[in-house]
Amino acid sequence: MRITYVCHARFPTEKAYGKQIAEVCTACATLGHEVELLCPSVRNNVHESAANFYGLPEKFSVRYLHHFDPTAHWWVPGKLWFRITMFLYRRSLVSFLKKNRPNLVYVRSPYLLRPLLKTKLPVIIELHDLPRYGRGKFVDSCNEARRVVCLTQPMRDELIKWGVEKVKMIVEGDGVALSRFEDLPTQDEVRKRWDLPSDLPVLGYVGSLVTRNTIEKGIPELIDALALLKEKGEKVFGWIVGGPESWIRKYQKYARSKNLTGAELRFLDRVSAADVAAALSACSAFVYPAPASDHPYFQRDTSPLKLFEYLATGKPIVCADIPPIRDAVDDKSVVFCKPGDAQSLADGISLALAEGEDETRKARRAELASWYSWKNRMGRILDSITV
Repeated sequence: MRITYVCHARFPTEKAYGKQIAEVCTACATLGHEVELLCPSVRNNVHESAANFYGLPEKFSVRYLHHFDPTAHWWVPGKLWFRITMFLYRRSLVSFLKKNRPNLVYVRSPYLLRPLLKTKLPVIIELHDLPRYGRGKFVDSCNEARRVVCLTQPMRDELIKWGVEKVKMIVEGDGVALSRFEDLPTQDEVRKRWDLPSDLPVLGYVGSLVTRNTIEKGIPELIDALALLKEKGEKVFGWIVGGPESWIRKYQKYARSKNLTGAELRFLDRVSAADVAAALSACSAFVYPAPASDHPYFQRDTSPLKLFEYLATGKPIVCADIPPIRDAVDDKSVVFCKPGDAQSLADGISLALAEGEDETRKARRAELASWYSWKNRMGRILDSITV
């Protein structure tokens, strides 16, 4: 089958959506499909190929549709960049797809769904959040799509209330490339590479520190928890890997205010996709914190790539107990803590580190990692439709 994946923004990118798109395309190609990724022509600070940037085999092609790029012209106000790009890109997409008709179109941006449906091609829309405006037209578009992929059950439940047909939807969280976790260097070798202590348990957080530029992901709560463990005399080294740098500086200042030094906590800017598995192998346990928040991101939408990568390591995990995370893991695989509660997080970290190599939990994590592999995930999605 010929599949065209339609990207909505610059690619490749250091943002999580780029890695997710690259993994989805690679998985579809691995399943034997011919995959082409279409992207807008916008200025990009990444000049590597997608395969090199994400550490993936060259299994799908990338095509940039040419149009006026507002980001390259100083006289176009920044607040108009996205609107102008989407307007021009939608026109280019429709024109291209009229001449080049694949068997299936795959997209994750609601902004592009309507024009893609007008091509009369079968379309799968994968939703990572829900639009705040234009609900009626959005629901109609979802009901016209061949399949609506919801990242979480809470998202599906919300869409049912909005009026999207149940039979149109499938729930599939994000995934993990298990091949990245094969033939890794030893823990000692990796710790030497990043100058991590060899005699302490390393608690890892590997992923972006904020989402949508301003939504914090629980790093202050993690810092507070590490400070509590230090007061208690428990020896734990926190390793927080991810950007952006402006937030690293902010959190470093906050950590110093909590009396944490480089002996208890260290930050590192994002590592390359190819190095993520090695960085994870340096850790003894992992944490997915979250603030106490009613924001839809935490209550409905999040399906964090880092969690599935944590699972692939087989090591203990502490997770904030929020609905989308309960959708992906359970008490048999992770230790849950209260979101926004530093003491609960500290207690969870202590439990996870004490767990060590518990074979029952380790086996459950391996089972989940296999289920969430990108290849298995995309196989289920594609098998759910007939083209």
